[in-house]
Amino acid sequence: MRAKITRAAFYTTQARISHGDCIDNWRPHSNGAAYKYGTIAGMKPPSDIHNANIAWQDDGAPYSPDYDDVYFSRQGGLAETDHVFLRANDLQARWQAADQQSGAGVFTIAELGFGTGLNFLSCWRLWQQTGCQRLRLHFISCEKHPLSRQALRQALLQWPELADLSEQLLAHYPDHTGGYHRLLLRADTSQAHSVVLDLYYGDALAMLQQQSSPQARVHAWFLDGFTPAHNPELWSEDILLCIARLSRPGTTLSSYSVTGRVVRALRELEFSVEKRQGFGSKRQMLFACKNGHGDQPVTPGALQAVVIGAGLAGATVARALAERGISVTVLEQAHDIAQGASGNAQAVVQMRLNKQADTHWQFHLHSYLFALRYYADLASISDNAIDWHDCGVLTLDSAYTNTRHQTSNPAPVAITEAPAANTEAPAAHREIYAHYPAQLLHRVTAGQTRAVAGIGLPEDGYLQPLGGWLNPAATCRACLDHPLINVRPGVRIGDIERRNGRWHTTDSHGVPASDSDILVIANSYAARHFSQTAAYPVAPLRGQVTELAASEQSTKLRMVVCSERYLAPQSRTGLHCIGASYVKGSVDTQLTPAEQDGNLDKSALIREQLNLQAPSALHGRASIRGSSGDYMPIAGAVPDPDLPETRYGSTQHVPSQDSPQILPDPDLLPGLYLSTGHGSHGTVSCPIVAEHIACLALAEASPLPASLADCIAPLRFIRRQRRRLQKRR
Repeated sequence: MRAKITRAAFYTTQARISHGDCIDNWRPHSNGAAYKYGTIAGMKPPSDIHNANIAWQDDGAPYSPDYDDVYFSRQGGLAETDHVFLRANDLQARWQAADQQSGAGVFTIAELGFGTGLNFLSCWRLWQQTGCQRLRLHFISCEKHPLSRQALRQALLQWPELADLSEQLLAHYPDHTGGYHRLLLRADTSQAHSVVLDLYYGDALAMLQQQSSPQARVHAWFLDGFTPAHNPELWSEDILLCIARLSRPGTTLSSYSVTGRVVRALRELEFSVEKRQGFGSKRQMLFACKNGHGDQPVTPGALQAVVIGAGLAGATVARALAERGISVTVLEQAHDIAQGASGNAQAVVQMRLNKQADTHWQFHLHSYLFALRYYADLASISDNAIDWHDCGVLTLDSAYTNTRHQTSNPAPVAITEAPAANTEAPAAHREIYAHYPAQLLHRVTAGQTRAVAGIGLPEDGYLQPLGGWLNPAATCRACLDHPLINVRPGVRIGDIERRNGRWHTTDSHGVPASDSDILVIANSYAARHFSQTAAYPVAPLRGQVTELAASEQSTKLRMVVCSERYLAPQSRTGLHCIGASYVKGSVDTQLTPAEQDGNLDKSALIREQLNLQAPSALHGRASIRGSSGDYMPIAGAVPDPDLPETRYGSTQHVPSQDSPQILPDPDLLPGLYLSTGHGSHGTVSCPIVAEHIACLALAEASPLPASLADCIAPLRFIRRQRRRLQKRR
């Protein structure tokens, strides 16, 4: 039976994800609770992002002692929001006018000071009342000290008329995290997202400056930080300059504050400024409009997109574009979708762990958190056609080459009691992954495994309580099930070329196959067949999985367990999937006895506890992943491969290491994007990469800050090559 996710269960799942949402900036709740199985004593994640310090007034309203200011007017928070932000920016009329235009479009609002979320919730309610059919709403909000989830829930009790929307926000809300977080919010379980909410946790100026989509612009600004006298950094000249840079002619801005230096700075930045009637006891409020003409959101109109590849990378990109109103054609060389590595019956969704808190760590963590939201959302609208199970993933120490020698308990451990919440982990283990919050990564001893996973295991390990597994082929089908997506199987593309402002593809016989404004190459290692992307180091990596029939004991397994191979709980077909082998350079998809024996041998530690017998014949599936040279995805806009250093004269165009001259980055090929090199972690990286590419293509704000976008961009290989050439000169 398919696991059906009800609306209530969906919000419960989202709350689990959001409550565990953390990156490099996290600290545990004041009550010490971090995870239902307990926390690791001594494991303290970084804490440079702190939840807001809240004092509650007699009427139940939140107050900030640190900034000596209230979160909303004592004379009526809802009324103040309506007067100062919604009506002042004339939002409803502007939305209605923009919605009359043909083609897809987005209206972007950016806010300084998320606070209790009152402005966002009021805006969302007005958006629902307006009933736009074509226009989309994107709301970005910056917050340095986010309220804890418990405090936010208490604050929102002030407005029972917003209760339904408040519950949806709370179900998704990340309360201990730093950086960008994209929330896909729906008014119901319909296909279209009601609102995209980006929460930027950290310094507002740094967060806004890190936006990686260079053409993204804001249509309306809400300046709602604490008063300039108590929070001057949120009203600085630098942040106002950043606001001006991210604005376009016709962009509006409003605030309760009419501080003189803010008014003067805005006028110098080519805003026309008015002082209007304030709310309540405030005599005046601020309204400004960027000089120039044009107030319409980006309207792609009749833009068309082509995606090459119908695996998970291509399917998620196609859906991201289609949800933005773009007609998408997916060209797949196989006879059906998901015939490559995305065709397995089960795939694990787990966070790739990094020992250092660097940009790779941040990318893996952010992509994991977004993937959890993405699959919960997709499961909700598809009646869980994707077979998503957020059951948790337990990785035993024997999964890591450098820790196999630490395995100390060769015999299974009988467990009769639940684990103690304050179990002390060895100092070495606390330190290796101390930069991860315990809500996302938890040390489990061998003595705890039965209570955690349902079976006793002879090793300690790391638990990712929010991870799980899904059916990747079914996920591809669900992503491609959209009225604006047309899939054409059996089309092998031999060449791509840009002519007359459009991308043209021809098949392997030289017959024209498509032409489009946007072209996304998402065909794994075959991306190297095209001259525009031939230089990027993505190579075939064969993987074979083995399928075993469930036993009576194996039905007790509650989560994915990984040793040197992973073993997933039984699927609805009654089979367990064990995988996967790694064979570099092979493109053969025939099952081999050697790889099946390898899977069985490397999963023996787990199989023995489940009484899973080896199959009498070859049983499983082999497919080919695309793996990059640095094990990171290769995704984003494609640079022009015609570089100065590749022309006549070669490296004479490259300055020496001692030269102050720096070669500029090459131009990007308009409308051409790449999504490949996801390796064995495509279930985690594909969703956020798809959002990133769609935002780049349509000039929308990306869910990836520049530092994370750069670490997966194709451009990184050109920069590295140039650095190597400079050192040689």
